[in-house]
Amino acid sequence: MRVFSLYLFSFICLSGITNISGGKIGTDVLNWVVGLTTKCDVIRNETTDVSKLTVHFYDFQSKQYKSSLINKAAKDINKIDKNKKLYVFIGGFRTHIEHKTADLARETFKTINDSYLIIIDHQEYTNDASFTLFAYKKAVPYVPSIGKEVAKMLAQLNKKGIDAKRIHAIGHSLGSQILGYVGQNFFEMTNKRIARITALDPAGPCFSDRPREEQIRSGVADYVEVYHSDFGFLGTTSVLGDVDFFLNREKSEQPQCKEKSWLKKINYVSPKICSHSICVKAWMSTVAHKDRFEAIRCDSYELFKAGNCSRNAKTKASFWNHGGARGKYYITTKDFVTF
Repeated sequence: MRVFSLYLFSFICLSGITNISGGKIGTDVLNWVVGLTTKCDVIRNETTDVSKLTVHFYDFQSKQYKSSLINKAAKDINKIDKNKKLYVFIGGFRTHIEHKTADLARETFKTINDSYLIIIDHQEYTNDASFTLFAYKKAVPYVPSIGKEVAKMLAQLNKKGIDAKRIHAIGHSLGSQILGYVGQNFFEMTNKRIARITALDPAGPCFSDRPREEQIRSGVADYVEVYHSDFGFLGTTSVLGDVDFFLNREKSEQPQCKEKSWLKKINYVSPKICSHSICVKAWMSTVAHKDRFEAIRCDSYELFKAGNCSRNAKTKASFWNHGGARGKYYITTKDFVTF
């Protein structure tokens, strides 16, 4: 696997193929290759300084915005309305406050009345500017400490009036794995559980082979829902939540991400990156589109595709998920070519 992956990277670099965001794949893929082929150490109880974490707080209805370092954030947020919900978004590896996933979160949640939004910017620890081979591997050990500091900030906001039952945390990729530590530490600090965690294609490299307690999982919030869109490549192979939603077939590119057959032969990675990121677009789109996506409980994609589960329990795999579904569910997104 290691030799194949490094060969794959070299070939992609030389070909100069363009990725889904319009830039060259180049060194970004190299970091993912290293993540996929290297074991990483995550020390759950080690405390690492992450004081440069930045908290971006939005009250769209009041047109208020504050940016603070993590240890000052709760103090800087004043005049909290206890009746409002708090949404927390944590992006993945190499993201930052101006990243397209953060933009999407802002555009999505500003449409929701009676709510606040917090975006956690962890780029100081997960966005190595050197583009080194081991950038991803270097980022992973910060996950427990980032989760603990975010939990501490939320616990302080809880003391100021934000009800734990009104907190909904959403993470993508590495951000999803961070939320496992957020939920666990928040409970240890407050003896309360966050109401809901939505994990969008949790990172697989360095996590899939780790113990369950080192991953996002059921029990760290009242309700943990996990969405899988790039199962086994950049996304985890673990079934982790109270409910796990599978977008189409496991280990296959999402329909919106498939390259033409000739291009796929020389650009295996780009459709995988697209499949990993499209989970965010799909889920965020459901805020405005309540009809998306009907999910059916089923043991496998093959049974789901054959219609053998059509009489099973159904639920919305979306922002509007009612929170009662348990087990494995499958959805199809083929009719939604854009989000």
